[in-house]
Amino acid sequence: MFKSLINSFSKLNVLVIGEAILDIYLNGSSDRLCPEAPVPVVNITERLNVPGGAANTALNVSSLGGQVKLLSAVGEDAEADLLKQSLNSQGVSTTLIQERSRQTLSKQRIVASSHLLVRFDQGSTDPISSKLETALIDRLVELFPICDAVIVSDYGYGILTPNVIYALEELQQRSPRTLVVDSKQLTQYQSIGVTAVKPNYNQATHLLGLEKLETRADRIDQILLYGEKILDLTGAKIAAITLDRDGALVFERDHPPHRTYANPVPQSQTSGAGDTFTSVLALAIAAGADSSTAASLAAAATAVVVAQPRTTACNIEALRQSIDEMNRDDAGFELPEEQDSPKLLITQDQLEQQLKHYRNTGRRIVFTNGCFDILHQGHVTYLNQAKALGDVLIVGVNSDESVRQLKGNTRPVNALADRMAVLAALNCVDAIAPFNETTPCNLIQIVRPHVFVKGGDYTRETLPEASLVEELGGVIKILPYLGDRSTTQLIKHIQNLKTYDTNRLG
Repeated sequence: MFKSLINSFSKLNVLVIGEAILDIYLNGSSDRLCPEAPVPVVNITERLNVPGGAANTALNVSSLGGQVKLLSAVGEDAEADLLKQSLNSQGVSTTLIQERSRQTLSKQRIVASSHLLVRFDQGSTDPISSKLETALIDRLVELFPICDAVIVSDYGYGILTPNVIYALEELQQRSPRTLVVDSKQLTQYQSIGVTAVKPNYNQATHLLGLEKLETRADRIDQILLYGEKILDLTGAKIAAITLDRDGALVFERDHPPHRTYANPVPQSQTSGAGDTFTSVLALAIAAGADSSTAASLAAAATAVVVAQPRTTACNIEALRQSIDEMNRDDAGFELPEEQDSPKLLITQDQLEQQLKHYRNTGRRIVFTNGCFDILHQGHVTYLNQAKALGDVLIVGVNSDESVRQLKGNTRPVNALADRMAVLAALNCVDAIAPFNETTPCNLIQIVRPHVFVKGGDYTRETLPEASLVEELGGVIKILPYLGDRSTTQLIKHIQNLKTYDTNRLG
């Protein structure tokens, strides 16, 4: 699925509009302090000029195979020349409208022995002149109709003026495109017909007027309450809130929230990560992916760039390799060849090795269990909600014999192997382990989940596993129950149809 999606990027024309920035890295070493003040003396041995801001977004699109046009405004200065040179050398087509009175945005970082010491920012941040604005809008009107997707990379440095946003709105109403906006002022785009927005956590809390929280679980629980409100405030169909080390939460109207995941990295390596996420999100949606698939692919691309120093872009080969690694066992051990999916942890040894990996990487483990005989919408909604409570979701599945003990001799309808294979196809499920008992107590003792989840047809008092979960340090979460969705009802409905057909034929 991901590979065919990535291959389709080459058919897409994408326009990126926003603030193009030159990121400068002055790398060197330091072994002494300055005599004038207690600051390090850095001997510069290397200077790197790389695209930043909207220019990095455009570079990501190009590196992933998309046909891209970058539209921005810069000065008539050395920084503009260096930025154009860097973009041209990497095959990015640009329309950088220049004006002598404007200074090109740049961010200079001094790095000694891989440690960032200081950053100097310079460039014009006031709104562009009316002459420059007119030229930008004219070019926007030319480029918009020939694009499949438009990415707005608005850093708040004067390019996206009210008139430019209004022109974008008129173009979108006349001929809608996939329109993805990354901006600190998302409410300015509420009426223009945005497909998706990508605020980070700080921007989301500012938009909602909320206090910023520090702990992982608190931040996730906080944002999960406000998906609909974010969509209302931004006018977007989809909202992907990036939570840096905690991945992202994706909201879409009439869909359960979806969560992606990230491996923690030093803050110094996250420069440009948002540009990569936005680029892949836009490409994937324009290629026809649903919001959860698009966000998962964007998360995979972001993981590639944050594993590298400096502002970088994700290229198509690196993304393909990352997808290949995702499809293999995360814990790094080989599973038996006859096993269809690396998510299926049949033996206790496989389960324990995977759990060791999860704990060593600081993952919050969510566990639930059930028969999952005929998977339906209620199951999918429930499992997506369970996944959003942590980093990984492990599902315990009753064996055929234990299902018979619980449900009677006519069940299960589907054998264990089939039930596990269907669960493995869900993005929200990370690992699946079968168990033979009527309760998952033995499995819980091995998993030791941070969160144990059950549906709303249970209470804490009716769960025999509750005390064990709490003794092991976990918490119990009861999720809402979809009363009109159940396997038993489906089976009765099928039986009624069969009876009706038999009577009619008789």
